[in-house]
Amino acid sequence: MAPAVLTLVVALISLGACCADNDGPRQFREGAYGSSFKTFARRADSGDSAAINFVGIHYYLGLGVARDLGAAARWFTRGARAGNADAQRNLGVLYLRGWGVRRDYEMAYGWLFEAINAGNRGAQNYLSALEITPNQTMRARLRVAQQLRQPAESAELRDAEPP
Repeated sequence: MAPAVLTLVVALISLGACCADNDGPRQFREGAYGSSFKTFARRADSGDSAAINFVGIHYYLGLGVARDLGAAARWFTRGARAGNADAQRNLGVLYLRGWGVRRDYEMAYGWLFEAINAGNRGAQNYLSALEITPNQTMRARLRVAQQLRQPAESAELRDAEPP
């Protein structure tokens, strides 16, 4: 085998091994939560909204990190505002339950509604559980729309404060 081809094969094998350590979803599925948390946190720092949601899931469930519902709410807020439908649903559920945030049925409705519009079908089950007035639904949609218009890095996460 020519030296150039051998060098290429060694480089490809090394690259494959390198990338395997950075496969957050695989690490998560296999229960390597400390590793998956680190992988997703690195990706989240570059703005990957799915990774941002997964960092929130790690905090929500206490996998690879101490369980911290306030931190989960902050990460879900960041992912929701970046347009991630799963983070929007997750944030809506936190508002519905009052976990890591003050219970707020309007914000729950607003984020769940947004999640459905972004393609998250599971959010409908939670939305159906909410009993709010038509005026509250309009106010909820406006509140979420205002949050979505703000630049993510400059927005205050005051709604994501512990109860």
